[in-house]
Amino acid sequence: MKVGKRLFSMMVVGGLMACAVPAFSDEGLGELVSEAAPKGATKVIPPGNYAMVAKYADAFLSTPPGGHRTIYADSLMDGKDDLNLADELGDYFLLDVRTPAEYCAGTVPGAVNIPMSELAKPENLAKLPKDKPILVICNTGHTASISNAVLGILGYDAWTLRFGMTGWRDATKTKVGTSASSQLIFGAGLPVQKCQ
Repeated sequence: MKVGKRLFSMMVVGGLMACAVPAFSDEGLGELVSEAAPKGATKVIPPGNYAMVAKYADAFLSTPPGGHRTIYADSLMDGKDDLNLADELGDYFLLDVRTPAEYCAGTVPGAVNIPMSELAKPENLAKLPKDKPILVICNTGHTASISNAVLGILGYDAWTLRFGMTGWRDATKTKVGTSASSQLIFGAGLPVQKCQ
């Protein structure tokens, strides 16, 4: 399963690099990368678009580990404004990238559901704000991190809910480390919204 997700992630990022979204300005970036299209590509990528994607990828990947790309559930609900741009739940556009069934079983109140498999479609990207940070939510944080990387490379200010709904809910019974035995993982015990 891990290999499948990694392969999917690599394909998504490769696809983004091959088909850079022209929604962001590539003004002045043509000089940064010349003829830098990935080898073996069927289409030549204009240097400006490739440079634009490389710029956003560099900005995303240059964030130090433990930096602003993940945030714990309890710090979103502590009622303390720590003078950070986004440190409370209301500061974010809430995006749940799980399947509709998982979303309806319980999500962070106010979250919008766009499954990861549909996230990069133009009509869904158009629903996302460019002027507000996006908190990406999944079950454990893994799928949200992949989605976060894609959004980050596209220039969105995306964050991952650390440990996903497992960290948000009171407790989740899941298999960790082995498929043979389950254990109870305790989370923050925050409110959950279900579909009607």
